Amino acid sequence: MIPALIVVACVVLLAAALMLTVHMKTKPRDIADPSRIPIGGMVTSADYDYTGSADKKTMRSPIVRLMQLLWINTSKSDAENHSTQTPPPGIVELNDIPYVDDGSIYHLLDVYFPAENNGRLPVIIDIHGGGWMYGDKELNKLYCLALASKGYTVFNVSYPLAPDVTVDVQVQDVMKALQWIGEHIGNYPCDTENVLLTGDSAGGMLAAYAAVLSGSEPLRKIFGAVPNDLRFSGLLLTSPVPSMNEGGYMSLYMKRLWGSDRKEKECFRYANFKEIVSFAKLPRTYLITSAGDFLGHDQTVDAYERIKNTGVECYLKDFGGKEGKKLPHVFTVLNPYNEIGKSTIDEALAWFKKEN
Repeated sequence: MIPALIVVACVVLLAAALMLTVHMKTKPRDIADPSRIPIGGMVTSADYDYTGSADKKTMRSPIVRLMQLLWINTSKSDAENHSTQTPPPGIVELNDIPYVDDGSIYHLLDVYFPAENNGRLPVIIDIHGGGWMYGDKELNKLYCLALASKGYTVFNVSYPLAPDVTVDVQVQDVMKALQWIGEHIGNYPCDTENVLLTGDSAGGMLAAYAAVLSGSEPLRKIFGAVPNDLRFSGLLLTSPVPSMNEGGYMSLYMKRLWGSDRKEKECFRYANFKEIVSFAKLPRTYLITSAGDFLGHDQTVDAYERIKNTGVECYLKDFGGKEGKKLPHVFTVLNPYNEIGKSTIDEALAWFKKEN
């Protein structure tokens, strides 16, 4: 009897220690704290209530709290990776432009373009990944600077993170960013007839949804999203994960990001890409994945098949075999300056240029 009680007590103590560790590691930090990490639920400010519209039940979810720990570790590896990369010279950076002027650090975007330009550059709009919970525009800055160095004006967009907001609000905010860009694009060296929308991982989902919503007023009403004046000539999806309600074990996490009241939301009926792909014709689309992309490979291939079946010109770059097994999720975004990252990006952009 006594040994059994000791085992139970040890389990209880270990569980308590784990929860205390999770609590301490995910404790929100002030926006002025240099050690602050852009992870949903982990930023505080005297000037802006980041959790004002948050679903408290989702905020307390053990799955969400454990995912915050995962993103903390991811932020460390990302910082280490970024420290090894040198951005190209000769790029103008216009940083921290609010597309919603409310004081939120997540309602900002940057604009990058070559200092030497003809005043009419093709445009790329990038939506970063991070599992809907992690990252801001700084996460993709080196990637976006690499794109700008190839002769593009690049808009690098932040958006609020779960669980501070739900995924449908993120879709709304990405659409607000596109609306702002459409209204202000003439202030930058942009060819408004040559606009490429891109995103990776969770950002690939948001980019794909934004592309469909941009062409569908009925779907915009369902999501409560604003229209925009942009005309996309291309869509580049890197390891997108656009089916959030049928992602196997990952759906346990993904579904929670729509809120505990998700079943009462009309838009949650459209949490899988197959439910929206026919609402509007997408622009020419290019998708990138690899055999080593355990998070996004199958969803990327599925998205390719669904887009192709609508009659849209579509291309899938799927690295397989020995080479592909070595290439991780969103490898072009992680390492845009190494040989395989650079050549894959160049190939994708060349595909778009041939028709634009």
